[in-house]
Amino acid sequence: MTQLLVSVRSAAEAEAALSGGADWIDIKEPTLGSLGAAEPHVWREIVQTVDQRVPVSIALGEVSDGARTWRPDSFRGASMVKYGLAKLSDCTDWMSIASTAYERVPDSCSRVAVYYADEERARCPPLADVVQWSKQISASAILIDTFVKDGQTLFDFLSLDQLATAIQQIRAAGVIAACGGSLTKLHFADVIVAGADVLAVRGAVCNGLRTSAIDRQLVRQLKATMNSFDGESNVAQACAT
Repeated sequence: MTQLLVSVRSAAEAEAALSGGADWIDIKEPTLGSLGAAEPHVWREIVQTVDQRVPVSIALGEVSDGARTWRPDSFRGASMVKYGLAKLSDCTDWMSIASTAYERVPDSCSRVAVYYADEERARCPPLADVVQWSKQISASAILIDTFVKDGQTLFDFLSLDQLATAIQQIRAAGVIAACGGSLTKLHFADVIVAGADVLAVRGAVCNGLRTSAIDRQLVRQLKATMNSFDGESNVAQACAT
């Protein structure tokens, strides 16, 4: 069954997402871009609020912006971390550069590799290279996202068939396939049908813009919709066998 990841920027938003049924909590600062890093004190407040009820991941920004150095104990309670690979496609040694950034993170946090579907705008490496590199950092998941948040969605850059192929490629590497990219309710069924393990959202469960507050009722509605789609998918698969 596809799980729901909600990106939050505060402890209050984390509680709203949990109350709505989120399976994962992701920490980011949406005003700072696709994977904008919140401050460590925000991480700690959110981790304390979640209190091990669900896994917590942390966005750390773009490798190309320069990897910050955080105190190891800042990551206490976090399950996963992720950096973006924007502006690295022209770097012949980008794999080494990106791997070095992850070396600054405690081994207790598993790694998430990120591929931006708006590849040309993001100037990020192609998916095949990201999948290859993900093995070097022992990534546990690969997220397909969009870099520029301008109203265009994942499906403005990938067809359903292309997304399904990408997810198969990720799963063949033995890792979790997560999908974000400004998805709306028009896209949820397609992402589930394509085989995503995790649906990652923020704007879809905010009151207004993606920088607005998380609405627990919107989270609850999305979770119910996902459960419905998953149920229909399971029935279809059973009938086909």
